[in-house]
Amino acid sequence: MNYALARSKYIHDHRVQVNDIADPHATILIVMQELNKNLRKIADPANRSLDLREHFTKAFTAIYILETSLDFERGGEIAENLFRLYEYCRHQLLQAFASKQDNSLESCVVMLDEIIQSWEAIKKRPGGQPTR
Repeated sequence: MNYALARSKYIHDHRVQVNDIADPHATILIVMQELNKNLRKIADPANRSLDLREHFTKAFTAIYILETSLDFERGGEIAENLFRLYEYCRHQLLQAFASKQDNSLESCVVMLDEIIQSWEAIKKRPGGQPTR
């Protein structure tokens, strides 16, 4: 499944509201926010009795989209570090799914909060595009 198809399916299946899906920066921001939202739901001890399968599915899908959207040639070390973070979160999510415990999902949430803040700051730069 290529990036555009995965993005389209994710948005359609999960009813993410997007004004301009043609903007890859905005799309990645939305996917990161959705991942963070679902990780928070899964990690919340108050939700232990709930059926969280849908949140696990959304989180795994978001991680897949984020990983496959990385451009290692142009992104260099930043892309590699993001890939490591996404893989760490995927591994923690797998453990949480298998054991029904949140393990280190909170650490994923904290790291994603920081990345989301940085991603939002990039968009606010003059011209609104990340530097290349």
